[in-house]
This record gives sequence, structure tokens and C-alpha cells, in this order.
Amino acid sequence: MTEDLSQCACPHGDKGKETIDGMNEEHVPQITWGLVNLPDIEPKRILDIGCGGGIFTKLILEKYTKAKAWGIDISEVSIDYSKEFNSEFIEEGRLELNIGNVADMPYENDFFDLIVSNASHFFWPDLPENLKEVSRVLAKGGVLCMTEGIHTTDPDVIREYREQYPSMTIVSDDAMISYMESAGLESEYKVKQDSTFCCFIGVKR
Repeated sequence: MTEDLSQCACPHGDKGKETIDGMNEEHVPQITWGLVNLPDIEPKRILDIGCGGGIFTKLILEKYTKAKAWGIDISEVSIDYSKEFNSEFIEEGRLELNIGNVADMPYENDFFDLIVSNASHFFWPDLPENLKEVSRVLAKGGVLCMTEGIHTTDPDVIREYREQYPSMTIVSDDAMISYMESAGLESEYKVKQDSTFCCFIGVKR
């Protein structure tokens, strides 16, 4: 975990690009594992929330070759980086990237078939309410996939994480499922054996 959490939440300044470089490389294993757990779908419209340097966007567009993706991030540095990193998809007309906030997204109701996010939910301003906003732009029967590399069901470990990373929103798996269900998503989580990798899968009812 990068020590400067302000860079993780919103890469900025001279160190922003360095932070994004590291996240693009470090997050591949947990994202790749999360993609394995997606249901059998063929989405046409995909949203990557907190797209960062664009690695999840790249992997998801490679998986679903007929889909178009949109990506949002609160960091201008991240969006600029992602535009360069995924320039081929932009040139093909398969990707649009914009600065945006999960709390108030500029998309129509029921617009996306698949929404993905890697570890950005740790920095969402109001997790329960933001999940309702995510559900708003997700089509009925659409899928939400959130991956992360911090996983535990042990309350003591969760408390330790919260003390170590006070600016992050770290909740138990059961709490996350509860928030997702309250947002109208039929939800489950999957954990990779012998690792901290976890992914939450929700289907809009």
C-alpha cells in the first residue's frame, strides 16, 4: 500500500505519474482475478469508476471486444495518464474519459451494462449513498464488479487497517454486501484462496 494515501485517492503534482505507474503495475493481479469471477455477460456499455491510470479499462476492453467504455476519475493527472495509456481505444472510438465524481455522475439512468472499479471505493465520500448512485446508472440486470487487495473478515484486523489508514473507508465484507443490497443489487463476494484479493459482484434487480 502506497504510504501517501492522498496520491492514491487523487494523484497530483510531480509524484502523481509515479504513483499511477505503480498502481497500474501492482493492481493487475487482483483485477485479473476479479474478471475471472464475472458472470457470463456480453456488455455493450462499460463504466470504470476511479479509472486511475487505465489498467482496469484496458483489461476490460480487451476482454469485451465489442464493448465501449467510459472512465471517470477525480484526478486530472489520472485522466491525462489514462488517455495516453489507452490512446488506441480512444482512437477506435471505444473509450471516453472524463473528470468525474462517483457521488454525482453525468450519465443517464440505466445506461451501463457493466460497471467496474478497483479499490477506488476506499476513497468514496459516502459509500452507501455512492453505491445508490452507481445503481442508478446501471441497467436492470447489469453487473457491478469491485475488486480490492485488502480483504479480511476479522474485526480486529479491520480495526488495525482503520487505525493505519484513517483516510480510507474500510468496512467488513458483510457491511459492503448490506450497502450493495440496499442500493438494489443482488450481491455476493468472492475471496481468492491464500490471498487478500476480494471482489464484490452485484446484479441490479
